Amino acid sequence: MRRDSTTILSGSHLEADVAVVGAGPAGIVVALELARGGRRVLLIDSGGDDVNADVQGLGELSGEDPAHVSMSLATSRRLGGASNLWGGRCVPFDPIDFAPREIVGDSRWPVAYEDLEPYFLRACDWCVCGDAIFNARDIRNLAGHSLVPGFTDGDVLASSLERWSLPTNFARQYRAALKNTPGLTVVTNLTCTEVVCDPSQPKVLHLRAQSLDGRLVTISASDYVLACGGLEVTRLLFASNRVYPEGLGNHSGHLGRWYMAHIESRIAVALFATPPRETIFGHERDHGGVYVRRRLTFSPEHQAAERLSNAAMWLVNPEVSDPSHGNAILSFVYLALASPMGRFFVAEGIRQAHIKNARQSIRPHLTNILGNIPSTGRFAVSFGYRRFLKRGRKVPGFFVPSATNVYPLLYHGEHLPHYESRVELAPERDALGVPRLRTRLWFADEEITQVVHAHRCVDRYLREHGIGHLDYLHADPEAAVRAQLFGGYHQAGTTRMSALPEHGVVDSNLAVHGFRDLYVASSSNFVTSGQANSTFMILAFAVRLADYLSRHHDAAVNNLTHTRGLY
Repeated sequence: MRRDSTTILSGSHLEADVAVVGAGPAGIVVALELARGGRRVLLIDSGGDDVNADVQGLGELSGEDPAHVSMSLATSRRLGGASNLWGGRCVPFDPIDFAPREIVGDSRWPVAYEDLEPYFLRACDWCVCGDAIFNARDIRNLAGHSLVPGFTDGDVLASSLERWSLPTNFARQYRAALKNTPGLTVVTNLTCTEVVCDPSQPKVLHLRAQSLDGRLVTISASDYVLACGGLEVTRLLFASNRVYPEGLGNHSGHLGRWYMAHIESRIAVALFATPPRETIFGHERDHGGVYVRRRLTFSPEHQAAERLSNAAMWLVNPEVSDPSHGNAILSFVYLALASPMGRFFVAEGIRQAHIKNARQSIRPHLTNILGNIPSTGRFAVSFGYRRFLKRGRKVPGFFVPSATNVYPLLYHGEHLPHYESRVELAPERDALGVPRLRTRLWFADEEITQVVHAHRCVDRYLREHGIGHLDYLHADPEAAVRAQLFGGYHQAGTTRMSALPEHGVVDSNLAVHGFRDLYVASSSNFVTSGQANSTFMILAFAVRLADYLSRHHDAAVNNLTHTRGLY
């Protein structure tokens, strides 16, 4: 059932077995999993179907953090949450992410890779990205080919895959299920502003929620799941300070700390000494028709020996905004993205990243296009159909082959956990009276050297095998990495998991330490950031949490039935 806050009287009290805050991917998955299992679930979201500037403005940050993206680009406060912005890349964490490593200090996951791997297939099902196979060697129609001829996996691997969803906008994909699943009620345009706790014991009494038109609602349930995004979950816990003055879950000073993003940079190009036509530079399709893409990664042994953080690299197109590439298709894409229609093609954050030099003259781009109008026209028709009009799976993106076999490398790596990297409440409040957050996203000097060292390892491996080498784009690669440090799209670490309360905010089952009815489903739980973007692992944890809550409920019912049977 679907309701809007305008249909609810101010002062109303809503009840359910489980209350889920936030209808992004994690909230939708938890809510549907539990409702299909027979629980009465109430799912609330701050927004509705469409973008609302006033609702979006509730989540804006306070102050200036030059290393942090605007929340209007990183989040979407409406049904579907960040999946409205998501490109569809599905990648799991690696076993090494969960292992003790010198490079991450004392940061320790309270769960193992083996605890999460059984949930990968169900996460794939929710993402509609096919089988949970993330290595080309395990896919029959891909196993006989390598990134370039002669490339064999060793210290550097080229068989690691990312999988791509349809892409899946969860609000659109699961609209019918959200409306028609028995036991599930979805309430839109209602923002949770406080988790109200029992002052005598670690227990939630109810949630306070408000709408922008002034309606006040309370919500009570047996279990509460906060799934409203990495920073928004953290802000809600900080703001729920009526019983816990330092913030709910801040029993040991870790709430808001250990804030991690990812480190992304372009500092080199790969020059392959192999036949250009045999380079696998773009998307492939597996036996089920799912788009996949190869990446360069490092073996666990090599990471340990070289003291490398976890990272992946992709072959990418030259910067579309730089007309010196001389490519008609790239110039056409740039002009399309820079046009007033550009915001309809990709998420605004991605668009802005591609048009960062939009103030420059468009004449060189027009010259590129006029030099090869036929190929531009063919591309516009073919890619436009496959990306926007084709039914079923749509191509995730485009790549132009290099006749000289030279490809820029995009580095996407682990942001190490640092206590100094944090978020905190600011004096400024939003329209509902909730304090805004201020971010202090911090990167260590070691992380800059890590990026350059990783490129040197790839360069050495290519040279040793006689298949190519890297050339750096800048005289000072470390300075180039430092200039590109920026984050906030992937928000991890601020409610970190831990085995003991003194080391984190939530336990291995995602319950706030000490509570048996309050859970967090968010990338904010992550102890390390890995090389993977967050969405896929958020869903693996969400499915695991839904299973835990179902077992927890069934055990309670069975125990109650057994106890009653004694009388």
